[in-house]
Amino acid sequence: MPRPSLLKCLTQVTSPHHTARCMSTYIQASIKSTSSSNLRNASENRRPTSQALPSKARVVICGGGAQGAAIAYKLAQAGWGSDVLLIEQGELGGGTTWHATGLMGILKPSQLETRIAVMSRDMYLQLEEMGWYTGFKQCGSLYVAKKKDRMYQYKKMLSCAVQHDLECKILSPDQVKEYCGLVKTEDLLGGLWVPGDGVANPWEICLALGCEAIDKGVQVIEHCTVNSIKQEDGKVRAVETSKGLVECEYFVNSAGFWSRHVGEMSSPPVAVPIHPCEHYHLHTKPVPDLPPDTPVVRDPDGFVYFRENEGRFLAGGFEPKAKPAYMDDELPEKRAELTEDWDHFHLLLENLLHRVPTMKNAILERLSNGAEAFSPDGQWILGQAPELENYYVAAGMRSNGIASAGGVGTIIADWIVKGRPPFDMYGLDIARCLGMHNNKRFLRDRVKEVPGLTFSLNYPHTEFSTGRALRTSPIFPKLQLAGAQFGQVMGYERPMFFKLKKPQSLDLGLLGL
Repeated sequence: MPRPSLLKCLTQVTSPHHTARCMSTYIQASIKSTSSSNLRNASENRRPTSQALPSKARVVICGGGAQGAAIAYKLAQAGWGSDVLLIEQGELGGGTTWHATGLMGILKPSQLETRIAVMSRDMYLQLEEMGWYTGFKQCGSLYVAKKKDRMYQYKKMLSCAVQHDLECKILSPDQVKEYCGLVKTEDLLGGLWVPGDGVANPWEICLALGCEAIDKGVQVIEHCTVNSIKQEDGKVRAVETSKGLVECEYFVNSAGFWSRHVGEMSSPPVAVPIHPCEHYHLHTKPVPDLPPDTPVVRDPDGFVYFRENEGRFLAGGFEPKAKPAYMDDELPEKRAELTEDWDHFHLLLENLLHRVPTMKNAILERLSNGAEAFSPDGQWILGQAPELENYYVAAGMRSNGIASAGGVGTIIADWIVKGRPPFDMYGLDIARCLGMHNNKRFLRDRVKEVPGLTFSLNYPHTEFSTGRALRTSPIFPKLQLAGAQFGQVMGYERPMFFKLKKPQSLDLGLLGL
């Protein structure tokens, strides 16, 4: 439990209706708030899904989250609708989507991710033009900084925004206070204002994409699990499911944190190196006079963020040392909340209350803990698997699912239809992953570091400290004794330079794996 000083600040009120699996507060509130709107809620206008499994389909998509629904929608737009089958083990939008915070951060430190996020935003605006409610609210993002190097990063992001035609500007501490009076600015050096950012409703977007895909001929089968992927001459040929066999030409693995498990169902297995970590969201009861136009505030130096959520605070963060989920257990068949660990969340809670003193007076509704999947280098895993032809993967979105779903759907659909992605995917392509990266012990150790990368300062030549010594040369011990400082390249430990007075300390627990 949190320390006594923090318990005074947040009073916990437990709802009698709270269950092991509950939708995000944002989703529940949004369904009520749009009943009188001209836009339609997809959750109240669901299309009937198919009951009978077809014997053939050109494309089979495994996973009915925002990524899978976007891929199906874009394939249908390309005229492939009647040849697409989407399989979901539960209900459409029932995976990570229900646990999402709905942050739509368009400008990101990575140019490639920014480009994909712009494509996502454009898709959701098109959905609203079609009459679907997406919950997209352009409230802006306010990034704050208390480190000099963080301000340099914001200046770099400002220059990168030009090529994407995104408006943003550098702020002084006084200007930060003008944009959000809730933020404590005494220890800040400045900030970055991105007015085009906002929030959206992941669940409604997923269901709206599903409705549009079904209207264009896509078949959706719910409560159906994939058992194996059949291949012939190195190409995908069929998918064995709990409801029968489906012959197909293409298979898309967008199964969320089950993607690694699905990858092992083929022969040869497809390496999708991801592992889930615990990811926390703090929900408060409604806060009096909380402005509805409050921007999404990100404090990377404090590892936290918060947003206004129907008159409430919705906050979270990416702690420097994450806690892997399901370390010894198999992944559950259905998505469920994990037991909250207040001791682990304490660092984020302390930083939240420091940055937003008003939150001390809020009443706690709950602390939710859901599993989010991360890759060993913290980058998304997209593209055609090298092990099997016509096998595509969209996984490891590291809690950026809704901000990336529209762009990822466009990329994977283009890759399938045209045989190539719409632009260079270097850095995100699954081809960078090797079989050794899919080792469960390696992933379990490495992902402790990965979530923290989201808010870290990306200095040149940064190296991981966990999951090392996957590949070593015969003279590795001698090089280490000689003071070699190693860098890891495709698992190989390569001496970068020598530093005799300070031998490098490496986690050698995986030596010889």
